[in-house]
Amino acid sequence: MEITYFEDIPLNEKETVGKYNVTKEEMVDFARKWDPLPMHIDEHGAESNKHGGLIAPACYTVSIAMSLLGQLKLRPASLGGAGWEVQFPVPVRPGDCLSITSECIEKRESRSKADRGVAHFTCTMHNQNGDVVLQLKSIILVERRDDSAK
Repeated sequence: MEITYFEDIPLNEKETVGKYNVTKEEMVDFARKWDPLPMHIDEHGAESNKHGGLIAPACYTVSIAMSLLGQLKLRPASLGGAGWEVQFPVPVRPGDCLSITSECIEKRESRSKADRGVAHFTCTMHNQNGDVVLQLKSIILVERRDDSAK
């Protein structure tokens, strides 16, 4: 896939990708290693929690989002992230099928470095019912084309 320089990132254009099928086995295996709380790994114990069953760890949900974002046609020439704000309105569960929509909502040239710009993205991940399971706002430092930085 071709990278997109700062100047070529379109504003307010949404792109949606996905379908990621969440399996209980993968979700529980991930949770056992990275977030072994009963609501993530103990199917019987999780039935009595306020969620009424197994739910995915936040870090697993973010990992799926990153995987789906890697499928976008828009591939910013990223120099690194400058911040995230993330919310999980509805938990991810085994059997969910997830998709994500991304949009650049703001961009500006760097005030201190001519070789880059700053782009603000919003990303929303939904399950098969249309429920929002992740909302992500990110700020990315994006490389400018060589001729732009002169």
